[in-house]
Amino acid sequence: MTQRLRVFAALELPASALTELGKILSRLKTECPREAVRWVRPEGIHLTLQFYGETELGVVEGLKAQLAQAAQTSAPLAFTLTELGAFPNLMRPRVLWVGLAGALAELKQLQRQVEIASGAAGFEPEKRAFAPHLTLGRVNQPLRPQEHGRLANVIKAFRLPTAEPFTCASLSLMESQLGPGGATYSQLWAAPLGHPNA
Repeated sequence: MTQRLRVFAALELPASALTELGKILSRLKTECPREAVRWVRPEGIHLTLQFYGETELGVVEGLKAQLAQAAQTSAPLAFTLTELGAFPNLMRPRVLWVGLAGALAELKQLQRQVEIASGAAGFEPEKRAFAPHLTLGRVNQPLRPQEHGRLANVIKAFRLPTAEPFTCASLSLMESQLGPGGATYSQLWAAPLGHPNA
């Protein structure tokens, strides 16, 4: 039987950013309705560039070589955390996220290079436009009206603490393993970001 892995390309976050996100999650857990959201583990937060899904091990090996080329097209990228939000919107929240400021134009260029590299490995580009974000939790459906109202109010009123900028310095191929407590992520491979002649 062919081994398959559930994989995606991402930028992993430095420990300083994960610590800050852990503090934000702790606050949100106390302010949001108790059973409304399935929160992610702080150590698992990452910036997804392309999701591949169940992929044969041989294809994963070929993907690494393509992604290594994409990593060379970008210098390390610096970001700060900005506002809290929800997809698709606050009226129908399904995913809670924190936004980013900083090297967003460069990030979008890198994500495009990842799509091109992924296409060379046989993957279709994402159907949705790239929207840089860090997922904090997934909203349980359906929400009772009073829970929905309280959740929307928390998101609108929430102010992120001032945090130091952080830098993402490598492109990773990650594995996602689904379990009863949610997904856990592990790095399969990484390549440093950096122009070849920088």
